[in-house]
Amino acid sequence: MEDGNHNNPTSILTADEFLKIGLQLVGYKKRRIRRAKKRSNVERFLGHYGSIPCICAMIWEDLQTTEVEEARIPAEHLKVEYFLMAMHHLKRYPTEIEREGMFDISSKWGRDKVWYYVEKIQALKAQKIVWPDDNFGDDIWVLTVDGTHCWLREPQHPVWSQDPEWYSHKFNKAGVNYELGISISQNRLVWMNGPFKAGLNDITIFTNEGLKEKLRATGKKAIGDGGYSGHSQQISTPNSHDSKQVKKFKSRALKRQEKFNGMTKNFDCLSGRFRHSVDRFKNCFEAVCVICQYQIENDRPLYDVLIDDLMED
Repeated sequence: MEDGNHNNPTSILTADEFLKIGLQLVGYKKRRIRRAKKRSNVERFLGHYGSIPCICAMIWEDLQTTEVEEARIPAEHLKVEYFLMAMHHLKRYPTEIEREGMFDISSKWGRDKVWYYVEKIQALKAQKIVWPDDNFGDDIWVLTVDGTHCWLREPQHPVWSQDPEWYSHKFNKAGVNYELGISISQNRLVWMNGPFKAGLNDITIFTNEGLKEKLRATGKKAIGDGGYSGHSQQISTPNSHDSKQVKKFKSRALKRQEKFNGMTKNFDCLSGRFRHSVDRFKNCFEAVCVICQYQIENDRPLYDVLIDDLMED
């Protein structure tokens, strides 16, 4: 990979610049890019990087300007091609051999640069995934909560060939569970907790791992699916006593939660078997959640159409 002119102290790129750089990086020739319609090129970009170019441009800029020290990239490490390689890793989850051939970079150098940028994107969670400073104002019902499972290469047990604590009933395989909370009033992920062994169910995580106590201490309440029954002071579930309006409200809120959970699975690193360690899974999962947060904050009709089309394929 040749060095481009992207190593200035601040390297702010437009969506169109990202589109061209990203497509050329994965092998599209300038002639093919010029001959295609804008929508086709955006679809191509989305298929390789998991986000449309303007979202990548926003993340790229924030990695340079954020006040979160762990996320900020110093000028000497700025290289947009490495950032796009990290985005490609999250979206397509290639092997090192596949990445080496596609990007013409050694396996070790590619590995180091990809994980460096994945960790930087992950660190933006301190800026993007936070409980609001105003504690949701006067609202009482403030978020929906749900666990999402991902398939993981089973960590080795010191005695047994299989460890039931890692068993995911959703995959019938080893997995991990992440607890996510989506604001009801805003397009925001405000709570992310994990990873937990998949054998730990949603209600146990909610009860024992911080969110129930957080809601109790702040005087707020959540909405969850039927698996969260039994803690009515902090979380409400759909039930036969709800009025028609309340049933509709809960249903719409939970569907928004499902939509976000589904968005994370548009990234191959989370939709299939994760090959790396649990720590690396945490890097990838939280980086993907940061990216999805940018997506829902900057919701655009084109983006929704493209995602729906891809999910139908």
